[in-house]
Amino acid sequence: MSATARLSLPYIAPLQAQKQITYNEAMAALDQLVQPAVLSRALTAPPPGPSEGAAYIVAPAATGAWSGRDGSFACWLNGAWSYRTPGEGWLAYVTATAELAIFQSGAWTSFVTNGGAALAKLGINATADLTNRLTVAAAATLLTHDGSHHRLTINKAAVGDTASLLLQTNWSGRAEIGLTGDDSLHVKVSPNGSSWTEALTIAPATGAVTLPAGQLVFPAVQNPSANANTLDDYEEGVWTPAVNFGGAATGITYSPAAAGRYTKIGRKVFATGSVALTSKGSATGAATIAGLPFVSANDAIPVAAAIGHATAMSTVVGAVIGTVAANASRITLYQSANGAAAALTNANFGNTTQLTFSATYDV
Repeated sequence: MSATARLSLPYIAPLQAQKQITYNEAMAALDQLVQPAVLSRALTAPPPGPSEGAAYIVAPAATGAWSGRDGSFACWLNGAWSYRTPGEGWLAYVTATAELAIFQSGAWTSFVTNGGAALAKLGINATADLTNRLTVAAAATLLTHDGSHHRLTINKAAVGDTASLLLQTNWSGRAEIGLTGDDSLHVKVSPNGSSWTEALTIAPATGAVTLPAGQLVFPAVQNPSANANTLDDYEEGVWTPAVNFGGAATGITYSPAAAGRYTKIGRKVFATGSVALTSKGSATGAATIAGLPFVSANDAIPVAAAIGHATAMSTVVGAVIGTVAANASRITLYQSANGAAAALTNANFGNTTQLTFSATYDV
């Protein structure tokens, strides 16, 4: 072997005459390759009047004296160009562009620019560029404190710009959280990366929360909270009122069908309904409207129900009134007679009696 394996530095042969020639050649190569710094890697032809020791990386498609030396180190020594062929993974600092270049797969590429006083881009297990200056490919990324606090800051230049966290699936946007186009906090979602729905905004001056989509979904089964200031349920629906006498509805018919609506917010139920009899049937006893959508709270506190309209009733001398008893799902009907409540029965109803009513109660 006449030269070293990695840098091709010449060995002095046994009994060699003029050993200084080989030695000096090896020293010149070391001077060129150790801590390598080149003036440029963009030139395809030698510059005029190079200074002693000036070094370059020959650009592709070289011409003139550099023809056929693409990618090589070219150094002006003793009035002539000296060339060194790089190996895989060699590094060189390029002063013209303030970058560190690496030789890989037969070509020179920018390893990382330093931007002067700081790194301008950094790829960790991935390729960074001048848009994504920090790029990380990993199963997880950990940012932790150095002493106590840790704050991640995303800063934008002006109010109309964007500072946000974008979440993607296979490089297609699915959710975005941040200051997008103004200084309000926005939460947006997308099914495909092109059409976006804004789910929530928070005003910076007041903290007021807006739901642009207009919907806040609670689970079908309530998860009640013991905190009186927590909204833990919302529901809208319909219910079917039923007139009962003595708890029975034998033979009672309606036209149109009895109908009701309700809204439940937390533990508060707002229920409305109407009934129009075509036959009061044959059941007897106290009159009630059964079928309320939820059972009232079992706290021994009855709640008043409002009877807004009552027609075709018999021997009713006062206003028709109602109550929702505790732990019940019915309205018990009365008439107000000289300041006293008298229970209504089947005898007070006719075959065409109509009632319109509402009740607000807790569950």
